[in-house]
Amino acid sequence: MDTQSNEHKYEMTISLSVLDHLGRGLYSNVPAVLSEVVANAWDADAENVDIAINSDDKTIVITDDGFGMTLNDINRRFLNIGYRKRADKSISDLTPRERKPMGRKGIGKLSVFAIADTVEIHTVRDGERNAFRMDYNDIRKQIDDDPSSTYYPLELPPASVDFERGTTVILSKLRRERTPSVSIVTRRLARRFSIIGKHDFSVSINGDFISARNRDYQKFMQFVWHFGDVPDSVKELFPNANPVVRELDTFGQDGEFSISGWIGTVEKQEQIDEDTNGIVIFSRGKLVHENILDDMMQGGVWTKYVIGEIDAEFLDDNGEDIITSARQRLKQDDDRYIVLKEFLEDGVIRRISNSWLDWRRKEGAKDALSKRPNVKRWYELLGPDQQKLALRLFGKIEALVNLDETGKRELYKASMFAFERLAITDQLSILNNLETEADFERVSEIFGDLTELARVHYYSIAKVRVEIIKRFIGIVDSNKKERVIQQHIFNALWLLDPSWERAATNSRMEQSITREFKNMESKLSADERKGRIDIRYQTVTGKHVVIELKRYSEEVDLFDLLKQVSRYKRSVKKCLADRFGDRYEDIVVEVVCITGKRPQSPLSHDEEEKMKVATGVRCITYDLLIENALLSYNDYLEAEKRISDLVQIIESIDEDFDT
Repeated sequence: MDTQSNEHKYEMTISLSVLDHLGRGLYSNVPAVLSEVVANAWDADAENVDIAINSDDKTIVITDDGFGMTLNDINRRFLNIGYRKRADKSISDLTPRERKPMGRKGIGKLSVFAIADTVEIHTVRDGERNAFRMDYNDIRKQIDDDPSSTYYPLELPPASVDFERGTTVILSKLRRERTPSVSIVTRRLARRFSIIGKHDFSVSINGDFISARNRDYQKFMQFVWHFGDVPDSVKELFPNANPVVRELDTFGQDGEFSISGWIGTVEKQEQIDEDTNGIVIFSRGKLVHENILDDMMQGGVWTKYVIGEIDAEFLDDNGEDIITSARQRLKQDDDRYIVLKEFLEDGVIRRISNSWLDWRRKEGAKDALSKRPNVKRWYELLGPDQQKLALRLFGKIEALVNLDETGKRELYKASMFAFERLAITDQLSILNNLETEADFERVSEIFGDLTELARVHYYSIAKVRVEIIKRFIGIVDSNKKERVIQQHIFNALWLLDPSWERAATNSRMEQSITREFKNMESKLSADERKGRIDIRYQTVTGKHVVIELKRYSEEVDLFDLLKQVSRYKRSVKKCLADRFGDRYEDIVVEVVCITGKRPQSPLSHDEEEKMKVATGVRCITYDLLIENALLSYNDYLEAEKRISDLVQIIESIDEDFDT
């Protein structure tokens, strides 16, 4: 045991300027101070560090089970401000547990005075117990009286050390009015060390152990890139990253340099805060550089979404000290730092920034279909080629930065307007050039609102239909009229009912019913077969429809027609029963007969109509079909009264964003 040449057991020599600049001036918050104490515990080969924060009596107690200090250790190393552990040839480069020490400058011990006026140290090593107290105000007063004097900490009874191994640091008379919340200290300590929870080193605060998960940003990672092989533990750390991890190359220069760690990006900017936005550098398990991105020529939007942790052991080797006195930055002119920065900037950052937006767009397109049901409804109305373009559009909207859900909702509406209008003129490729929020806003201004879209969209539909109807106008020859209607009727069911937009297809049913119709046809009389042009089965929304075309010149008897209709319905229902079982009873079968003249019957008009309704038949003449269709769509072009499924969907988009 080292003995002192005076009556005082402990002594510390320090100038007031050093105490203020390297103690109170260098450290600004509790987590930064506790980081220095935790680093000392690591250097002392501690396996466990327990931190107790007591808000009531404003104390913080840090206890470790490291190898502690003797009196000689206290005076020669701990109380010797500026003692450089790594320059001491009597000490191995590695601790007994083969750890690389974090301490280097010998000033971290002053950090405690940044948050507390009184500091007590209780320690035991090899059975030797020591305890002392230091008071900032006493130190300051003594140095004010005599700047060259030595400060002597207050000796405390060795019996106050009531443990067998390690060191306890008691911080009291905290300078802050409020002690920080445990959650904040936990999160920030977790972010300052990469070795907590590894290498037989655990840290707990008020009984709860700190782990990498306490950094509290891994769950927000959308994409993650990892240096080198990806262990399962890393995949578990990022539960929401999709894909989980992509590998990045490590690097080396004659085997001298190597790094590990990861870089990730969050999905939404609000998931990241100013303290975490950036790529931190660890060396020897402790944060040594807060954000290397600040030193790079990287101004892209993606940098506002990035978080990264890189371990670079070579930065803090036993060569020249690369860490600044601020303890949270590296010297930028050091060759080791330059090599690391150039590798990241040229080989990693550019690769990530180039692919980030593409990946966001792909994920955004998936989210649009899985999380926005009305967007999906619209998407499913499109053809295969249009769906590809729509997916690109969704991805661009979802990937736009600095845009909240309200903004996205309006962009979806405007983009759907644009999509439908451009589809009419086959100009959808224009949408591929939309990139920024400003581009989308211009589209919104150009293509207007729901009223404008409905007008444009349905004007186009009605115009096409009227062009088909006009082909019938002026046809006098009945045989030609038959041929024109036969050519179009089965592909233009809207001629019979405007709501019959398109026929559905069910090849199995069509084949079955076609066979049934052939069997039925064989039982018809020669006159019955002669009077027919064609018969088809179609399905439309909610209905099964049979359409029979009679010859224009054929005289049709209503009762004979109704007998035929009954046969058609029996044939269809037989096939429906085979296909759907008992459920076929609920299915509506409608028969439409198109004739040259009204069917003959002795009944009154009202009696005829009741009979047709009862048997599920509708009769219409060729001329009346053409006249009604033309009148209906001419009126439609002028009035634009119908509301489309598209408009209903776009109006429903609000529901996708209510949450």
